[in-house]
Amino acid sequence: MTREWSLAFGDDHGVEGSLHLTVADGPAPSATFEASLALPDTGYVLVRDDDLASPRGSLLQVRGDGLWAELVCETPGEHWSIGLEAFGLRFADEAEARVTDRGERVAIGFDLEWEAPGTVFGEILLGARRLAFDGRGTFSGPA
Repeated sequence: MTREWSLAFGDDHGVEGSLHLTVADGPAPSATFEASLALPDTGYVLVRDDDLASPRGSLLQVRGDGLWAELVCETPGEHWSIGLEAFGLRFADEAEARVTDRGERVAIGFDLEWEAPGTVFGEILLGARRLAFDGRGTFSGPA
């Protein structure tokens, strides 16, 4: 059985981001994770790991080399907390990220809250920058 969680968010200032976690249960449990962030005049940052250990117990948390991410269901169908601390690669844009894996290594973090019907707020970290975020987004996944 495969379970998936996704968050896509954006605001009126051109900030766009996403996060996707897939967990494959079964005889060889595993997880894949991807997060992206596009900031005007800064570029596109991608975090990706296709070979993570499956989350253990009741925590929806994955860890890898230079990656920690956690999704917490605060109220089913109404409120999720999303945390990310990772190193990603910065590219000029998403098109460049699709054709090469040579980008500038940069620290990235999300400390975000999603509330139904589609509000996303919190903080985004990129390198030494801390950006307050207040926008909209969609979240999907099992509770």
